[in-house]
This record gives sequence, structure tokens and C-alpha cells, in this order.
Amino acid sequence: MRLLVGVVLTACSFILSSTTLADSSESSRTKLLDESISDIKQLKIDSKASSREIEILRRDQINYRLEKDLLKEAYASNLQSINITITIVLGVIGVLGYLGIRSIKEVKTDYTIELENLKRIKAGFERELNALRDRQKKFEGQVGDLAKTNEEQDRRIKVMELIEKVGSLIGSKQWPWALKWISVGLGLDENNFILLQQKATCHGHLGEIAAAIDANKACLAIEPEDLGVVSNLLELFALTNQGIEFEKLYHKHKTAIDEMNDGNLIVYLKALASLTKGDPDSYSKVLSELVNKIPNEAKKQIGAWSFDEAMVVISKLPEGKQRTLMVNTVRLFNGEIDSGGFKALLEAE
Repeated sequence: MRLLVGVVLTACSFILSSTTLADSSESSRTKLLDESISDIKQLKIDSKASSREIEILRRDQINYRLEKDLLKEAYASNLQSINITITIVLGVIGVLGYLGIRSIKEVKTDYTIELENLKRIKAGFERELNALRDRQKKFEGQVGDLAKTNEEQDRRIKVMELIEKVGSLIGSKQWPWALKWISVGLGLDENNFILLQQKATCHGHLGEIAAAIDANKACLAIEPEDLGVVSNLLELFALTNQGIEFEKLYHKHKTAIDEMNDGNLIVYLKALASLTKGDPDSYSKVLSELVNKIPNEAKKQIGAWSFDEAMVVISKLPEGKQRTLMVNTVRLFNGEIDSGGFKALLEAE
């Protein structure tokens, strides 16, 4: 409307101006009048367009207000709904939180109780497990001991069987075969006293005096006071002219050796030692003292003494007085000749 009033006023002012100027030029007035009429028409057209635009603006303004009011109502409604929803959610969360905290406490308490129970069960299980392990170790130890005992018994049985077999071979004078089985037996029991004695016997009968001495020394290391081994060694020392070894061993066991076989054994041993040493005077003195005490028809046998080793050594000596005297000495103490016969042989020499 303001725009329309402005336009009308402008038009009036223009008309007044045109009237004032009419006096100066008629043609100008006519032209101006036409132009004014044209402008007025144009202004009317513009006024109508402006009116339509104003109506559109008003309609849009009303629509904007309506939309704005609707949006406010919708926003208020939505905001209220959101607030209610948030309140409900917070309430639910609060309730759940309370219940959750309470539940967590209860779970924690139950967990603590169960944990303690598990600890007790674990401790009991560990005790039982340790006891079981101890029993297992004890059982394994017993099994091991039993296995060792069985193995030891088996070994002893095998060794005893070998000793018996060797004894049978020695009885049949199969010395080399006996030595082979002795080697097997000593592989099972290297310090077996009987096998070492058998070994010494086999070597002695084969004339292997050095090996026989070593075997007897091994026996003596096991049984230092065994007089059988001592006397065997003394004989071997006497036969091989080992005077120092003979005297050392003899003096260590002098009392016992002097009493063996009523004192006859030491006479025999000293006689052999004198002959191998090449001392016939000492030999004659020792045996003369013995035979002079014995009746002429009596025999002086040294018990169950074996002269096999001595005869093997003697048989390897060259023919001569020494060999003859040694053979006669063995015959005397083996009970083959009496003291009278020995005296005659001794005087003949």
C-alpha cells in the first residue's frame, strides 16, 4: 500500500509539473500527457503486480508462522518425549546398576567362597599327588632293587654253573678249555675267588708259572689269610727261584706255614728253594734233619698236596743232579718212597 501511495503522489506531482509547463508549449504538454497516461497505466500494472506479490508474501508469512508453530509444537512434543525417554532410560539404568552392583557383590562373595574351596581342594590334591609320587618312587626303588637282586642272582647262578663246568673240565685235565670258560666266568665276576683259584691251577698245569703266580696273587688280594693260596704261591716262588718274594711271604705267615702238615710242608718248600737257588748243601741239611727223624720204612706224605705244577716245572729242566734231586724230593713227600730209600738215593748222589 505504501508503495501505491508513493506512486500516486509521484504521478500528481508530475501532472502539476506538466500543467505549469503547458503554457510554454502545447505540443510538449500533449506529449507529456501521453507519456503520463502511459506511465500511469504502467504504474497500475506494476501496482497490481505488487499487490499480487504482497498477497503471496502474506500467504507465505502465514504459512511460515503456521509451520513455525507446528515445528515448535513438534519440537516441544519431541523434547518432552526425549526427556521422558531419557528419564525412563536413566531410571532403568539406575535400577539395573543397583541390581548389577548388588549382583556383582553377591557373585564376588560366591567367587571368593568357591576360590577358597578350590584352594583347599588343590592343596588336598597336591598332598595326595605328592604322597602318590612318594609311593611311586618307593615302588620304583623296590622294583629297581628287586631287578638288581634278580640280576645279581642270575649272575651268581651263571657263575656257579661256570665254576661247576670248569671243575669238570679240570677233572678231565682239559686245561685250555677250562681257561676259556674261566674267562667267561670272570667276565661276569672278575673277583670270584674260586674262578681265580681254578685259573691258577690251569696255568700251573700248563707250565705257565708267571700266569699262575698272577692268578694266585689276585686270590690273595681277595683273601689275604688264605693259607692254601699262600702255600701255592710259596711253591711257585720256590720253583722259579724268587727267593726275595718267597722269604717275604713266608715270614708274613711263618707260624701258620710251619705248622701245616706237621711241619713237613715248609721242609719241602725250603728244599725246592735251595735246589733252584743252586745250594745243595742247604738242601741236604734241610732234608737230612727231616729224614733222620723218620724210621727207614716210614713214608712222609704231605696230605692231599698236589705236585703236578712242580713236576711240570721239573720236567722242563735239563737232565742232571738238580733235576734228579727235585724229582726224588717230590717222590718222598708224595709218599712214593720211604725215608730209607730216600737216604740211599741221597747218598748215591
